[in-house]
Amino acid sequence: MMPSRAINLNVFSNVASNDPRHCLAPETILSFLDCFGGAESHAHLIIRIFIDPKPHREYYDDWLNTIAQRLPGVRYETIRTNGLNDGYWQSVRMSEGDYAVQLEHDWMFIKRRIQHGLGEIIDDMRARRINYLRFNKRRNVQFGIDYFLEEDNTGKIPTCRISGRSNNPHIIDVAYYRSLFENLKTIGLEGDICRYAGGGHLYGCAGWPRTVQHLDGRRVRLKDNLARFYYLTLARGRDHLRLPRPAR
Repeated sequence: MMPSRAINLNVFSNVASNDPRHCLAPETILSFLDCFGGAESHAHLIIRIFIDPKPHREYYDDWLNTIAQRLPGVRYETIRTNGLNDGYWQSVRMSEGDYAVQLEHDWMFIKRRIQHGLGEIIDDMRARRINYLRFNKRRNVQFGIDYFLEEDNTGKIPTCRISGRSNNPHIIDVAYYRSLFENLKTIGLEGDICRYAGGGHLYGCAGWPRTVQHLDGRRVRLKDNLARFYYLTLARGRDHLRLPRPAR
């Protein structure tokens, strides 16, 4: 069977606030497009945004309007979900491509530290039968769920083998993840997948600096709050400070 030319970009969000200024999904998508060449470079890129209306269901339409306003000219589809787990497995079932990029809604890519194109990365994953590759939020060292980390230079793209899988930005082999779903229909994410599938790979050699920045859509971590404020000021100017909230 010929490899599919389609690549899926699946983004997961929820209506986390009654203020649409807190919707970060457009910035996440624009960061991805900027890092990997822009929409015009991805004729076969299919973008879907999976949105859980909880906990502020009455602001779901405001969330959709905000996304539309911030993504002019970008083709995408929105899917209503019943939580992250539901959205993730819907995305796996719906993906047309052999590989899918899976992103929660509050991340940005650090372009200067990602030295390969998306096609190069996926071709290398295919050749090496890598079914999970993550962009790390910290330097590539042993830490947390990555208690095992070993440099793997068997391909064209530098990577590290790791013990853990998280829902931080990652690329998956869609067929492999469909087999997970078929075997474990109630499987959760992160730890549940780790227990069944084991670890995966990180982009970059051992010691490579972080390649993504968390903007913390829940707004509970001080360091991430500062990163979000700085990034949004650059991305939106001062508009993110003064946009009016929808009338109710």
